[in-house]
Amino acid sequence: MKHTRLFGIASLLLIGCLWLPGCAPREVTSPEKAQGLELVILHTNDTHAHVAGIDAYGNAAFDQHTSRGGLARIAAAIRDAKTKNDNVIALDAGDQFQGTLFYSVNKWPMQAALNQHLPFDAMTLGNHEFDEGCLELAHFLKETPFPVLAANLAPTKGCPLLKARYAPWLIVQIRGREVGIVGLANDEARELARACPETGFEEAAASLSHAVRELEKRGVRHIVALTHLGLPADRRLARSVDGVDIIVGGHTHSYLGKDSAEGPYPIVEHSPGGQPVLVVTAKRAAQYLGELRVCFDARGVPLAWEGGPRELTNDAPLDAATAALVDSYAAALEGYRSAVVGSHTLRLPDGMDACRSGDCLGGMVTADAMLEYARPYGAVMALCNGGGIRAALPAGDISRGHLLAMLPFGNTLVLRDYSGEQLRQALEHGAGQEGAKGPRLLQAAGLRYVIDGSRPAGQRIVKAEVIDAQGKAVLLDPNMRYGVILPDYMARGGDGYAMLGGGQPLPSPEPLDVDIVEAYIRNHSPLPMPITGRITRTGLH
Repeated sequence: MKHTRLFGIASLLLIGCLWLPGCAPREVTSPEKAQGLELVILHTNDTHAHVAGIDAYGNAAFDQHTSRGGLARIAAAIRDAKTKNDNVIALDAGDQFQGTLFYSVNKWPMQAALNQHLPFDAMTLGNHEFDEGCLELAHFLKETPFPVLAANLAPTKGCPLLKARYAPWLIVQIRGREVGIVGLANDEARELARACPETGFEEAAASLSHAVRELEKRGVRHIVALTHLGLPADRRLARSVDGVDIIVGGHTHSYLGKDSAEGPYPIVEHSPGGQPVLVVTAKRAAQYLGELRVCFDARGVPLAWEGGPRELTNDAPLDAATAALVDSYAAALEGYRSAVVGSHTLRLPDGMDACRSGDCLGGMVTADAMLEYARPYGAVMALCNGGGIRAALPAGDISRGHLLAMLPFGNTLVLRDYSGEQLRQALEHGAGQEGAKGPRLLQAAGLRYVIDGSRPAGQRIVKAEVIDAQGKAVLLDPNMRYGVILPDYMARGGDGYAMLGGGQPLPSPEPLDVDIVEAYIRNHSPLPMPITGRITRTGLH
């Protein structure tokens, strides 16, 4: 175990190790500094197939030459840094899959082909890497050129991942020193994605502790955890496991830095032994490249650090080979993008973040389409998880491509009968994450509810009302039965909705969500203003 030592931020900055542009390195004569390692970590997470970056509205772009971010800019920035310096490690914290029309049409082979041009040293697995099932993930792992790390992944007999190409950790040589990188995959993949039943996960802290012990036996003094567990979980890990210096994470799409409510870059935690642990992440959608610079002492303890998320603006260089491949994929999508199904001129919150916080246009239109379709079969409400809405419905013409980007999972819609109590439990589950927000939040039609985010999880729904076809509202009765249309993913208990796994099937067709929404938009174009106020928040501080 490393000898631990506490350092104040003020004293760290006095010591030196400043590398950012405009900051001249300071001469430091202490023996510890003279013998220590200077390390640069470049990192991404939750790129979600935004291969061409994002446009001015934050939506997935198709023209990478005018967008911000994108994989060609990430590739260029990493390659440039590695050309100029011999102490750079580049890491991706998972969820490369899913989120744009690029992925809906091309799936994992596109991402594997693009990875051939991305100079990452390693990545870990997000939950969305399991969206196509374990067999397809095994194929992706075989085709990905850099190491994929997952120390907590424990597939059992019958799982295609049992002999797949991944490893628990990686040791890289930086200026004659060994740096260990330990991967921790998202351990909710069975609930959040389509991991096979034989996919197992060991507890994250135990897996990380074991990996650290094994690396330390090999004399490794610098250890980085590469995770897809979310910022709160990363912070808990930092406080509970000795021997880890840096945690590079993903999953919660967190932005760290100036004016961020989630924290500075990096967040500094301390291990049980008192050692500083630096926690970083870099938002989502290939918009930022995180850049952390750390100076270690001779024993491998962080002495000083600087960095932040660097936004890749539209004047940032594009890697030529990556850009050519992205352009070819974008050109192949023109047919989808030109197939117009309707239009709208509405100005409402929308997109991935909005749908995890409250009412959003895409969620309301999707739920309204589902309920209109299912009322003849006995449905009185529609539910879908906010995390299932992956893109906004931009104002103007709506194409088939927009719908495939918004609803990329190909969910079948099913009709189930639930008690009011089961539905209340589902609403509580949807509001149970930090801040009463997140991908589990339920978008609804035929139902409105009030969340008090200041109350404990499990006690946040203070009112829920069923709205009939004439607009009349009555309180949700825990003893009554209600017909509900919802994605089959949720009806199977996905996203942690175990209470919805016990619904009684009602006879009905089982269409695809995107087909139902397309038919609704065609019938109601231009889209009218939807009824808002379905999700109301109170008591937040």
